[in-house]
Amino acid sequence: MAELTEGLLENVIPVVQYHGLNTNKNVKVGGSANIDLSESTGTFKFPTGVTSGLKRAVTRGSTATYTLLVGDSGMVFVAMLGSATQTYTLPAVATAGVEFTFVCGHASGEILVTTAGTDPLVMTSFAAVGVDADTGIVSVTTGIKNTAATNAIGDTLTIVSDGVTWFGLGITSGIWATQ
Repeated sequence: MAELTEGLLENVIPVVQYHGLNTNKNVKVGGSANIDLSESTGTFKFPTGVTSGLKRAVTRGSTATYTLLVGDSGMVFVAMLGSATQTYTLPAVATAGVEFTFVCGHASGEILVTTAGTDPLVMTSFAAVGVDADTGIVSVTTGIKNTAATNAIGDTLTIVSDGVTWFGLGITSGIWATQ
């Protein structure tokens, strides 16, 4: 098997320069590399310690309405709009593994997370910050909200899709209620 020890792969194999590296075979990459897996499927193995270097994209915004895309999955959205509701509409729930995190970045604003159409969102509803007992599992199609009356900077919610339903993975902090 030939091994490329320096230089670019496309300089050794011209077809890669024009069509990229597309294969169903196992590919081994050594050294330092930037790899875009956004359109890839399958199982990815990373060497020990590599995952500690991965970082999630964070966006701070004050636009009143965001329509999220599947391609935005993994992002952290810091809501910076003050004195109004900042609405995030989730994409259709059809893709499993899609995940979003929402963080309150302005205590005067509100965060509303809504689903596309009638896609269900299931989460545990807590009575108050620091309370261990939950008030039950709720399923909503109208969205959940972190209101200005009870929010604090740093209130956080992560939501993930299993391909059928959106699930609130956990309320790290804050009070989130059905809309």
